[in-house]
Amino acid sequence: MSKKILVQQSVFIFRRLLNTTSTSFNLDVQSTDVKPFSQVPSLSAFEIIARNLPGGKFYNKSMKDLHLIMNAEFGNIVRFAGIFGRPPLLFVYDANDFEKTLRTEGVWPERIALESLAYYRKTKRPDIYNEYSGLFSAQGEEWHKMRTITNPILMQPKIIKLYCKQVDEIAKEFVGIMRKLRDEKCEMPADFSNYINSWSLESIVAIALERRLNILSGSSNDEKAQELIKNIRLFFEKSFLYDVLPSVWRYYETKGFKNFLKVYDTITNIVLHYIDIAIKEMEKSESSSLNHEDSILRKLLKIDKKAAVVMASDMLLAGVDTTATATINILYCLAKNPEKQDILRKELNVILPSKDTKITAQNMQNMPYLRAVIKETLRIMPVVSGTARKTGQDVNLSGYKVPAGTHVIMVPIFEMNDEKQYPQPEKYMPERWLRENNDPQCPHAKNANPFTFLPFGFGSRMCIGRRLAELEIEVLIANVIRNFKLEWHHPDMKIKSTFVNLPISDLKFKVIDA
Repeated sequence: MSKKILVQQSVFIFRRLLNTTSTSFNLDVQSTDVKPFSQVPSLSAFEIIARNLPGGKFYNKSMKDLHLIMNAEFGNIVRFAGIFGRPPLLFVYDANDFEKTLRTEGVWPERIALESLAYYRKTKRPDIYNEYSGLFSAQGEEWHKMRTITNPILMQPKIIKLYCKQVDEIAKEFVGIMRKLRDEKCEMPADFSNYINSWSLESIVAIALERRLNILSGSSNDEKAQELIKNIRLFFEKSFLYDVLPSVWRYYETKGFKNFLKVYDTITNIVLHYIDIAIKEMEKSESSSLNHEDSILRKLLKIDKKAAVVMASDMLLAGVDTTATATINILYCLAKNPEKQDILRKELNVILPSKDTKITAQNMQNMPYLRAVIKETLRIMPVVSGTARKTGQDVNLSGYKVPAGTHVIMVPIFEMNDEKQYPQPEKYMPERWLRENNDPQCPHAKNANPFTFLPFGFGSRMCIGRRLAELEIEVLIANVIRNFKLEWHHPDMKIKSTFVNLPISDLKFKVIDA
């Protein structure tokens, strides 16, 4: 390990220790009212299996439906016994418990890993992942090593801003495609979600692999690009099956699971292919096209090629469907709330005086309503159901003494729709997120418990791709709303709640030139 990385690790640990020790927080485990962990409402392994069988309470239920059932039956806390090699899980639904759990995370936070991915990387491809297993699946010092490498690259605003031009070009190309897709009623095709997924993939690949796949127009002859799209979608479909629902793969590799491992292998091999091409191209050009600043890929390659492969793979697995889903939800909320869409368009008209005005890091700085729209959408229509941590010490959660080392799943969907936290929670009110909100009729989000709203996670283990996702979403929404008026004339959009809360309705937005 280089001296530079060792220094970065030392600074990171010092800051985490400083933050931990400087925060005075009462975990309340000595209270006379606290109950023993054994009394937490629980489901045994047998009960979990029975409920997942045909006719059971959990059979064919979405993740959201499962939480609705459990919260109604058990209240704000319920424990699942370990099953099929998985550790016991504690589900909590109260924001105070979220805060207590997260305050115990320590210097190296741990959470439930994406176990199928960890298994693949450790047992099937140690040639690539032995040294860097990735942020999804690593824990402890191994996770910290990778995070120390990636934080200065992916969490620095000045580096992310360098990609504004590329992301804007892709967004403008997408706007042009929307014009071509409209039918005689000015509606998008039923499979419009596929186009948004392609936009998301195109944007992430342009950043992570310095490559345009040219898949938006459908003119790409790159077979590997098509394979990448197909396998990323398979990953999101199958990961819920093998990483959330009960499965025997931890004891026996079923045929279905072996096919799932091939999905991981295909993604890894395609990333390697594109990185090898990028390396050859970089050898011909000493400088990056990003204003003489090294790109994310170049910075990672200077550290280790394997680190670049791991990070690019993680960005693709984590970013494509989540970014696309958030974007679909934002477009839907704006189409359903035309008065809010008009307010946003007025803001954008000032900053982008013509429809083809280029978006830059400078003119994006003053878009408070756009960011408020994004936050309000993520509150009403969260992309994922929650976040997870392993408790770093004993803690009192909902009146029970929860021991250190317990895997806690924090699910905020009830808190984000609670009248006490967000008055008039059913109303789409981006204004509640504005810093300068002086309307007495509009409740301010600052009055809610901040731990009710964690769309990108918390602390040092929050989403590493947050700034990239925000850039992609902000630029696309700005381009679309600046060019079009969106309308929705169909039944409410339906959601399939799995690993990600995926929209499954036909996305027949009506798109009228603004």
